[in-house]
Amino acid sequence: MLAAEYGVDVKDLGYRHDRAFGIAHSLRLAHTVGVNEWFTALVDRARHDPQARLTAWWSEARCARHFGDLVKPDAYGRWSVEGRETEFFLEFDFGTEPLAKLAGKLAGYAALADATGITTPLLIWLPTTRREANARRLLHRVRLDLANPRTVPAATAATDPQAAHPSPADAVWLPWTPPATKQLDALAQAAPPPDPMPPRAVLPARGTATGR
Repeated sequence: MLAAEYGVDVKDLGYRHDRAFGIAHSLRLAHTVGVNEWFTALVDRARHDPQARLTAWWSEARCARHFGDLVKPDAYGRWSVEGRETEFFLEFDFGTEPLAKLAGKLAGYAALADATGITTPLLIWLPTTRREANARRLLHRVRLDLANPRTVPAATAATDPQAAHPSPADAVWLPWTPPATKQLDALAQAAPPPDPMPPRAVLPARGTATGR
C-alpha cells in the first residue's frame, strides 16, 4: 500500500513475498517448537519423578476445535503429582504479539468459564522477566474489568536461562496474588474454583498425553 501511494515499485524496497512468508512461517514454527519443548520438560520431569505424570496434552489445533469460538489457547494440559491433578490452559508468549492483545484474551477465558461452569487455571509463559512485569500490569487492568475475576485464575512465569534444568513444574509461577511463586501442581490450590465444585470437562482418557 505504501509503495503504491508513493509510486515506488515494491521490488525497489527489497520486499519479496516468499521471504516475508518464510519469516512468518519461521516464527510460527519456532512458537510451536517452544510449546512442544515446554511440555517435553514436563514429560522429562515425570520420567525422573515417579509421583508426577503428564496425563493430558492437547495441541493448539485440538484446542481450537473444542474452544475456538471463545478462546484459542496454545495448549491444554493436565499435570498430576501424588494423585493431585492440575488442569490448565497455556498461553506461550513468544514476544512477537502486543501485550495488550495477550491481556485481551482474559475476556475469552472468562466467557469460556461462564459458558461451561468450569474454572481452569491459565498459565502465561513469557520470554523475559521484564516482559512478564509489563504483562502483569496490563493483565491486572483487564482482570479488574471482568465480571467475575475468580473464574480466570492465572499465573505468569518467565524463562530463566540461568537455570540448569528449567522446568515449568518448578516453583516459578506467580499467581494473581503474590508474593510467593508456586509449583505447577500447587496452582489449583492457589485459586480454588467457586463452590460447589463444577463438573469436569469432557477430556481425553486418563493416561493420554498427546497433542494429536
